[in-house]
Amino acid sequence: VKMSFVGKSLTGMRNVRAMQLAFSNVKRFQCSDGGSHLTPGYEPSVGTIIPKGLKMQKARTWDDGVADGFKPTKSEDLFNGKKVVLFAVPGAYTGVCHQAHVPSFSKNVAAFKSKNVDKIVCVSTNDPYVLNGWAKALGDKATGIEFYSDCDLEFTKFMHSELDLSVAALGVGSRTNRYALFVDNGVIKSLKKEASPGDLKVSDGDSLLKDL
Repeated sequence: VKMSFVGKSLTGMRNVRAMQLAFSNVKRFQCSDGGSHLTPGYEPSVGTIIPKGLKMQKARTWDDGVADGFKPTKSEDLFNGKKVVLFAVPGAYTGVCHQAHVPSFSKNVAAFKSKNVDKIVCVSTNDPYVLNGWAKALGDKATGIEFYSDCDLEFTKFMHSELDLSVAALGVGSRTNRYALFVDNGVIKSLKKEASPGDLKVSDGDSLLKDL
């Protein structure tokens, strides 16, 4: 993905470059047990079945969360019987995520729908209320995308993507690497994972679309 993809403004390019530099020294956590779906040395790949029971929170207001008892969305409800495009971002409002990664999917919503994709999902470990605000701040750049919080890291640990991004003031052990998936009825059909969370070379919407 060329730098021109994220926008032509000098400020935008500086923000993205700063994020890439900050993430150049990140540490990957070893996921220990984290649940029965994790095995030492195991990483999901094409053909992996996403286990049932992994919980995430749909982006919404605090009041909406209180009203529904903070009910989570389980992985089987998200994936079973559906074709789903899912991409994960290290942090709401951050340079590459805000200026490039999300827009790369929103601009391709119609193209994904033409491939019979049922939904496009953005996952982050930010809480659901932050993600709700971020979706609003993105405006048209978030059109056609559903936002989900993996605040308990269940999906992130399953994906073997937990990172220490404290170097970028994003907390210790609470973030996900950047990746994208195409999931058909709970089975991973395409997986694009970046080498560094500051990169956007393989997990953008255009790249994933080519696999469908």
